[in-house]
Amino acid sequence: MTPEEIQSWKPFLKRISLFKDLALDDLERVAGLLKPLSLPRGSTLFQQGDTADAFYVITSGHVELRTERQGRDSVSGYASRGDTLGELALLTGEPRAFTTVLEATSEFLVLSKTDFANVLRDNPSILLQLSRTLSNRLLQGTRSAGLLPTLQPRLLAVIAPIATATRRFIAAAFAASLVEQTRRKVLLVDFGIENGPGGLARMFGLDPRVVTEEDLRGRDLHDPQLLRDLVQVHPSGLGLLTLDPRALSGRLFRSIFLLMNLLRDHSDFAVLALEHPLEDVEKAVLNEADQWLLVGDADSIDVFQRTELELLGYVPEPKRLVDVWLGERVPKEAALASRLEWVRVAWPAELAARAARGDSPFAVLAEFPVARRGVESLARRYARLRVGVALGTGAALGYALIGILKEFEREHIPIDMVAGTSMGSLVGGLFSLGMSGLEIEALAHSVDKAWIYENLFWDLTLPRSGFISGTTLLRFIRSYFGDKEFIDLERPFRCVSTDIETGEEVVFQDGPVAEAIRASCGIPVVFNPFSYRGRFLVDGGLVDPVPVKVVSQMGADILISVNLTMPAGERKSALRKRREGGGRLSLDLAQLKDLTLPTALQSPNMLQVLFQTIYTMEYEIAKSRSGLSHVNIHPDLSRFSWTEMHRAKEIIAAGEEVAATVIPKIKGMLPLFSDSCKVDLRGSRWNI
Repeated sequence: MTPEEIQSWKPFLKRISLFKDLALDDLERVAGLLKPLSLPRGSTLFQQGDTADAFYVITSGHVELRTERQGRDSVSGYASRGDTLGELALLTGEPRAFTTVLEATSEFLVLSKTDFANVLRDNPSILLQLSRTLSNRLLQGTRSAGLLPTLQPRLLAVIAPIATATRRFIAAAFAASLVEQTRRKVLLVDFGIENGPGGLARMFGLDPRVVTEEDLRGRDLHDPQLLRDLVQVHPSGLGLLTLDPRALSGRLFRSIFLLMNLLRDHSDFAVLALEHPLEDVEKAVLNEADQWLLVGDADSIDVFQRTELELLGYVPEPKRLVDVWLGERVPKEAALASRLEWVRVAWPAELAARAARGDSPFAVLAEFPVARRGVESLARRYARLRVGVALGTGAALGYALIGILKEFEREHIPIDMVAGTSMGSLVGGLFSLGMSGLEIEALAHSVDKAWIYENLFWDLTLPRSGFISGTTLLRFIRSYFGDKEFIDLERPFRCVSTDIETGEEVVFQDGPVAEAIRASCGIPVVFNPFSYRGRFLVDGGLVDPVPVKVVSQMGADILISVNLTMPAGERKSALRKRREGGGRLSLDLAQLKDLTLPTALQSPNMLQVLFQTIYTMEYEIAKSRSGLSHVNIHPDLSRFSWTEMHRAKEIIAAGEEVAATVIPKIKGMLPLFSDSCKVDLRGSRWNI
């Protein structure tokens, strides 16, 4: 390093734990031994098993630490600006314990093995700090359990080959929702120059401060003071950086990665709103971004598909790109051609018209609640705050699910995805279709004894595999879902069925929704097995009565399960007390059987034996998987029978009652409810 460079790096090195106790003269000597190194994203700094030959200080970028054991790779940690790598291997003389892969273009200060040994000899305080570091890492290793979570994406690039007004609006709405849902430090970077730079700032009512090459020339792109000088702050806490991309197209082009690392290190999320088509600056920004959101709509399907192919040509890992579709339905030709995950956001024509006027996204989305829910769910996706609900089996007891959903809506608990089994699949499907809890409740109240007689008992069939064919049930389900497929629903949905021939769990996630729900609801013996896709399918409760594992696999971060099962004997005891309640003599057929029949004839009949077996099995399976959820809801429904379809009002009320008891716990997991959330939000806003 030159003397000038040494002086500029001394404040940074003083914050490194290994060097913090050094005298200034000693620190200057160490700085003089360090050599700069820069490597592109995707590079490997060193491999597990390599001989240790240097020690590294990360000055910019992010590094993933990977470990190989028994032929399997796993992520063991991450490192970023200010972290050190390789010092313990130099100290112990052992080979490198992990492989380092750069998750962003990164810069390092490197100290050779010989110089490292000389520094240790002359500065015993570093050796003491190294011993502390080694002890802490060993202690952390003994305490750790389970897999390390993946690195949260911080740089989110929005590419939208759609109308300029809509492109700006969706980027602004996404960033605003990130602020609201996370209460963290969010920066919206406007790279737009079409119709003049600063469109996003004006959308938020700010007079744009456009950053030019002169603002950046000669500035230290490692220094957070640069952001404090250039970022504007909206009253919501959202930071806005209006950056003319031409400022980066000249001498600063090779320093784009430094600016991106600065954004990554000093914001929780940076939303990069890029222009389309992509020029050299935009492509360089994309190379450093952690995640790409490709946004399309019905007016842009051809250019959308071309852009997707173009983006997939930039990187080998498709998971870096997510397709976001604005509209009522994802076009089948686009969905079938894509190998990526789709996220659909409802986008009515009236909203597009409002977006064209440049109105604030806060005001506009308040008028379009379905679109707002979609954008908020997209924000929770990247904040790792998506709420998934597993709705369990229970026939008439499933009415309690409606009460739980009603209470969640009343308390504004967001639900991003749903998985259901049997009755849970029907309620969950209707909710994912876009029906509110109140609307589903109205449907439930219409199911009385007359409805059951008219719609089910007239569907009786020759009891070879079941007493009821299920044709009328399927017709009823289709009356609400029509020909909609899973990709057409407002929120992601899955439902579970059982292959009665193989005993395998069948999880539906594509194709017609109505057929999938019919298969999931097929109570054995009551309904004929449903023939679908070469399988004979019955109730999913036989293999997964509360599909919390399914909703976890869908990508939910906060798992809520609703278990309606209970021991068969507990339900029988409660029903007996109900019959005997009030001290009145109230004889029914069950009591007459107990009083008049010989003991040998009081034993359960074949159907009772079958259903009690199913109850017991479902209860034990559900109990064994209860630990997978963050929140377990288990209402006491012992006073109700699974056949009492006419008691919707009482069972729904029981669901509301139990949901109210868990609301505080759920709010404590979501920063949206900042008064309840246990997450430390101090210092999360821009302080400029």
